[in-house]
Amino acid sequence: MENELAQELAAAARRHGGAIAGIVGGAARKASWEVLDLVAEGRELVNAALRARAEELRRRDQLR
Repeated sequence: MENELAQELAAAARRHGGAIAGIVGGAARKASWEVLDLVAEGRELVNAALRARAEELRRRDQLR
C-alpha cells in the first residue's frame, strides 16, 4: 500500500511537473521578451535625446 502511494505520488509529480515547468518556462520567455522590448525602447529614447541635443548645439553654433 505504501509503495503504491509513493508510486502514484511520483507519477503525479512527473505528470504535473512537466506542466508546471512549461508554464514557468513560458512566463520566463514572455518576461525576457518584455525586458528586451524595454531595453530597445530605452535605447530609442537615449538616441532621440542625443539627436535633440546635437541639433540644439548645431543651432547654437549657427547663431555665433
